[in-house]
Amino acid sequence: MTRTVFEQLPNELIIKILEYLTAVDTWYAFYDLNTHLDDVVQASSISFDLSCCRKSQFDFTRTYIFKKIEVPFDVKFCPRLMIEQTGQLFFETKSKNVLRLLKSLTLINLTDETIDIVRKKLSDFINLRSLTIMHDSEESKGKFVTKIMNLNMPSLTYLKLGYTGRRSGLVFDERELHRCRFNVSNVQEFILRIPITFNILYRFLSMLPQVVSIDVILAGRRGEEYMNKPNDFSLRNNLQKLVITMNGIVPFKTMARFLRSLPQLHTFWFSAFICDNTAGAEYQDGEVWEELIRTYLPNLIDFRLNVGLEAAESATPSSVIQSFRSSFWIEEKNWWFVADRPENDVDTIELYSLPPPADDKIIFRPNVQWVSNSALPNFDSIRTLEILPISDNRHSAPGSPRQYTNATTIRSATVYTYNHSYDISILSNYINFAKATKCTVDSPRFFATLPRMINITSLEIRCYDGDVDCFRSLSSPLRTIKRLTLSESLNCYFCKLCDVDLFTRLFPSLEYISIRIAEFACLPILMNSLCHLVYAVIFNEPEAIDIGNLKKWLYKNETGMQYKWALENTRLDIWID
Repeated sequence: MTRTVFEQLPNELIIKILEYLTAVDTWYAFYDLNTHLDDVVQASSISFDLSCCRKSQFDFTRTYIFKKIEVPFDVKFCPRLMIEQTGQLFFETKSKNVLRLLKSLTLINLTDETIDIVRKKLSDFINLRSLTIMHDSEESKGKFVTKIMNLNMPSLTYLKLGYTGRRSGLVFDERELHRCRFNVSNVQEFILRIPITFNILYRFLSMLPQVVSIDVILAGRRGEEYMNKPNDFSLRNNLQKLVITMNGIVPFKTMARFLRSLPQLHTFWFSAFICDNTAGAEYQDGEVWEELIRTYLPNLIDFRLNVGLEAAESATPSSVIQSFRSSFWIEEKNWWFVADRPENDVDTIELYSLPPPADDKIIFRPNVQWVSNSALPNFDSIRTLEILPISDNRHSAPGSPRQYTNATTIRSATVYTYNHSYDISILSNYINFAKATKCTVDSPRFFATLPRMINITSLEIRCYDGDVDCFRSLSSPLRTIKRLTLSESLNCYFCKLCDVDLFTRLFPSLEYISIRIAEFACLPILMNSLCHLVYAVIFNEPEAIDIGNLKKWLYKNETGMQYKWALENTRLDIWID
């Protein structure tokens, strides 16, 4: 029998094997063995995720890999605790490879202190094409945006700015516009995940005439400023893609007036949840959209909606979808839509495109009425799915079955009644749980589905209220989960020793955890029981963690670990090496 030598395998097969390793591990294991493997590693392992790594891995990347790499590469980094390492990454790297070859940089969990460190060096990355910066606190109201957009980065073509956590409700401070010089003169794709008004959107587009794609969260305000502008919005011949997530209510006539000034637009994605059907009915009206597109958007080729609207008394999925059955939608454009009444707590009618806007959440309840303007609707494009439980309280007969076979992000929906259940045998007919990699649990009844998610790596639990019985229903550890977040707003419950002991047994492979603890003794259990843990965020009652006890424990020799840590109010960050 012929023995196969690893280095003699086809490059395609070697690259496939290396995909199971991080870029840092690939370089550590295979570089400098021979010329063939060096070439493969150089070509295939160029995205370095340093956002949740040990200090030794960071140091190896900074002092060894960056000096050897010869091709453009990407870096993702989390400077919250690594203030010293941030300086090393941006100031002390002796090789010029970082400045010359870094093409994409993602910085998450930036604080006001660390953002001032990195902004001093960003302009030196002469070939940086893509920059993503996510600030740690939404309380800044977007003030850090000014600091970034005033930098001179002539090669930058992609810019994304926002907050690390969940979507914020705090609107961008309009006064910051007067301090912004918009020096990112070549940015063509701009994503701003901070709520802004129409007035600010108008200003951004006026100051960035070269932008061809913009993605924003639009905060609706009554008496919208844009409607009162003395001069109409000038024609935007460069803007080709517009993505809007609406937070609040913007009158349709305001939106239509804005869209009429974008004749070159070829892509428009719109998402909204509107709790007032008298103010938002036009957003679910196919006839209104058809007239607008026919008359003012002749170049539109990609149109996607995801509009949840409080159901009017006479509205049904069938009545909503009827306005999308004209020849314009079905024959001329081949644009397909689904209208659904999932009977969630606010009783909305959900209208969404197939495919929906990227990353948009689709609300789904088994066995309820839904209709489509397509004879054979295909739900394979849906990646994020919010599942409502099965309910016997249905208003109408169900539609035909549908399958969400490619959903990778799944969450259970928050419900406020107990007349429901999550029947796995039924849900398995609709969902391929093996495809899921991220899950958010809002209902304890959904825990039984977790063992079916054999590829899940990230779990967020928002339903925990001190009753650990829902966790005890899991008989076997979930070893694939590397990231666990116990929401910091869970009825102010703080985990006790028995709870922490249970978590460490159920999630033995964790690399990241965010948890609330009730007593200091929980901390050593977490640190010593989770051997793969790299980063921990501990929320504690003021009396749970005493700074003296913390220092004493962290510096004990018998722990066998090195830490970087920061205690701020009731939040403790620990970075473990």
